Amino acid sequence: LAPGGHVGRFCFWTETAFQALGDFYSSETLPRDMLKNADLTRIIISDEIQRVVRPPKDQRKTAIKKNPLMNINVMVRLNPYAKIAKRAATLAMLKRAKARAVAS
Repeated sequence: LAPGGHVGRFCFWTETAFQALGDFYSSETLPRDMLKNADLTRIIISDEIQRVVRPPKDQRKTAIKKNPLMNINVMVRLNPYAKIAKRAATLAMLKRAKARAVAS
């Protein structure tokens, strides 16, 4: 026992204890380390593990916001009557221009 009565590094093994261990593990192989590299943090952070644990996210392209006052298609999506109103305004403008041309 180590100082303080705790089991620690100061364990003394007798020759009979080693022979008992030999008898105990004679049919089995001695336990061995499962990892060849004990740097567990580096293994967890490695790219190979992270690819499996955290699959890549889909990169979505952000949509460009279009101004409905400048883009008639966006305005029509917001207000279906806008197409009819714009066409009526264009025809009225052409009619006024034609009347102005006749008057002059």
